[in-house]
Amino acid sequence: MSNRKPTPAEAALWRRRSFDVQRSEAVARHLEGPEAPSPWSARLRTLIDVSRRAEEGPSWWTPLNAYFGSVETRTDPHSYYWDGMKRIGRRDLPLVFFQFTLAGFGHFELYGRPPQRIGPGTGFFAVVPSRHRYYLPEASPGWTFVWIGIYHRYLVRRIARQVASFGPVVQATPQSPLVARLSRLVRGAFLKDFRDRFEVEAELLAFTHAFERLGQPGHDTDADHLLEPLRARVLANPQARLDVATLAAEHSMSRSAFGHYFHTRTGVSPAHFMTEVRVQAAARLLVTTRLPLARIADDCGFANANHFGKVFRRHRHQSAGAYRRSLG
Repeated sequence: MSNRKPTPAEAALWRRRSFDVQRSEAVARHLEGPEAPSPWSARLRTLIDVSRRAEEGPSWWTPLNAYFGSVETRTDPHSYYWDGMKRIGRRDLPLVFFQFTLAGFGHFELYGRPPQRIGPGTGFFAVVPSRHRYYLPEASPGWTFVWIGIYHRYLVRRIARQVASFGPVVQATPQSPLVARLSRLVRGAFLKDFRDRFEVEAELLAFTHAFERLGQPGHDTDADHLLEPLRARVLANPQARLDVATLAAEHSMSRSAFGHYFHTRTGVSPAHFMTEVRVQAAARLLVTTRLPLARIADDCGFANANHFGKVFRRHRHQSAGAYRRSLG
């Protein structure tokens, strides 16, 4: 898929291919793989049940608007090997795969480094293209895992930065926000049960936040309690001037102390998060309405159209007009 908006025929072909992935013999229900440890067995059974109800998806389900994924079992070491420098052509979009093990194990390695064993509760981010490979080794009893593939340009860049800082391999518990978000996305890849492309983008962003929070102390306990009420508050009245000092006072903290507290638990600053919520709201209006940029800027709480344009470009790496043309 080249770096442009796909034609209707190309989008239909992508939907068909992603649907075929979810009906292939690799889907976990078709092969008897290794037994999942008890912490992961219930989740695996749930996803296998969901895989039986796969849907092809609506017309807007395209590489740039959505994602793809599945739950798979691999048992043949000779047929499962991926090299991060050989997966796409020069004109194809970069993308990110996240693969998380539920049973058995596989290997992931960066060029020139020893392979890392990826067992239950462990996953990796594969930024494509990059110098990595992953595969099923001869010694493995099999490998059962869930995976998603993301083309969203902004999120690919953001995940790649996090991988460069903290490495591609992560560990998570069944109760972690990362696993909860991943499970929702895998379910959505099969059922296509999102209202629209904006709900998909919000879920992908939440998954990215969960990844970024893995490196932050206290992320499992406080992050969602901070983020979700603040998101709802901004969306309830986008034009209201809600500043960090006000939030800090409500938590009986100084501005700097609250900023540190928020960032430590969520991986983002409160100001950045509130701006991202406004940008998401504006993105929805850009595509679902023909409102002028000045009206969208005002409705979403930006100072003016010029300010909105600068912020939107910084967060989405393209102008608001280009975004509207590409997805409208």
